[in-house]
Amino acid sequence: MFGDDHFKKEAERWRVNAGDHYRRAAEADKLGQAEQAARARELAVRATRKAELSERLIGRLQTGGGKLELTSIDTEAALKILDRFDSNPIEEVLAHAERDPYAEARLEIIRGKACSWAFGNAVRAEAIEEIVRMVQIMEEEGVEVNIAALARMTGISRQTLHTRVRTAG
Repeated sequence: MFGDDHFKKEAERWRVNAGDHYRRAAEADKLGQAEQAARARELAVRATRKAELSERLIGRLQTGGGKLELTSIDTEAALKILDRFDSNPIEEVLAHAERDPYAEARLEIIRGKACSWAFGNAVRAEAIEEIVRMVQIMEEEGVEVNIAALARMTGISRQTLHTRVRTAG
């Protein structure tokens, strides 16, 4: 389902989107719409980075789930993970072992689990940000939120919630 053909199509789709956004930026520039042009350029860069991610996933042995998780998190974070994978080649990780296909396959499983770890971290970070945002809204409406009780309810440490709420507002 998430094989090389899928990622080739995704890369092409993102490249086409980037081109469309760059054309919109050029049109907006001609019309003197600087804000729209800047936004279109931002979208073009984002689409280009998504295309780069899809292209870098082609030919990798990681499980489809690991690849899917990488495409589900922040693109820059996913590219950093791939950079880490690429900067630590199999020869370096398997320091005292012969090039064994089983060991290499197990290393690919580890890489897939690293993708799952990064995905989980991204989901947790997003969840905390949303909880903090809801606390801020409630406090703006005059509701007093007991952070200690909220921490017990959510399983997020009291210190983390206190720090995030305090620095967000």
